[in-house]
Amino acid sequence: MQGSSMYGRMGVWGYGRNCAHTPIRPYAHTSFLLIAALAATSLLAADSPPLVVRHQHFFVVVNDAGGAPKLSVKSKGFFTYPHGLALQVIDDRSAVRFQTRLALGAELSRGIPGPSAPRYLVIADPEMNGVIFGVDRPWGIVASASHGMGSSGAVPQMFVYIPPECERFTVTAHAPSPREGGRVTVSRPDGAEALVLDGEFDTPLTKAVTVPADQRGKVWSLRWSKPQTAAAALDDIVVSLDGSLAPLLWKERAWAQKHGPAVWEAHRAATR
Repeated sequence: MQGSSMYGRMGVWGYGRNCAHTPIRPYAHTSFLLIAALAATSLLAADSPPLVVRHQHFFVVVNDAGGAPKLSVKSKGFFTYPHGLALQVIDDRSAVRFQTRLALGAELSRGIPGPSAPRYLVIADPEMNGVIFGVDRPWGIVASASHGMGSSGAVPQMFVYIPPECERFTVTAHAPSPREGGRVTVSRPDGAEALVLDGEFDTPLTKAVTVPADQRGKVWSLRWSKPQTAAAALDDIVVSLDGSLAPLLWKERAWAQKHGPAVWEAHRAATR
């Protein structure tokens, strides 16, 4: 895979110079989206609450099984916002495989057309609304300093691969809407609690995490819960990572362990 194509143009994953794409806009309070994947059947049949992200996000799909990955996407409305969902899929050589727009509340289930590629970037833009995204391959969602993961409601445990070179990284939380916030707990591979961010986060809160030498080159985890230090709901919180790592949050620990190192090498090569 050529790092100069799909990687590096957005602070994590980008695309070639002549690749048309949905313009990045600030999280109307800030937030963005990257692509998801499911190893089981359908996203909507998951036994835990589905991850809902609002505003534009970027997802990375790792095609580890050959053939065409099958996407499952649903538009989710909030309040009275009328916006549907703009969707675009780009392969590792910056070719647009398909793009479409779904009506508010509509669902899409289809394979990615064209020859098999090792990785894909999916851009989902529901504007002020949300999206539930799934695919039958390993997936991660971008949570970079410039394109944080903006969730709505409950969030499943997510995982990040911390490379051997990473001695320190930062975590930022921001929930600009009143009476909304959360508690984000970062845990090391040995289970020890490394960091807790708790509050309403009306202004962005950034804290650093020191990575012990024996905890590098491994998978760390992040958990979301209701804040304990503020009278706020767990909602509309944007979380981002920064440091010598690929800021990609994986849905499954095994995916981060298996594919995290290769994604980190591609990201590092593209951002040098």
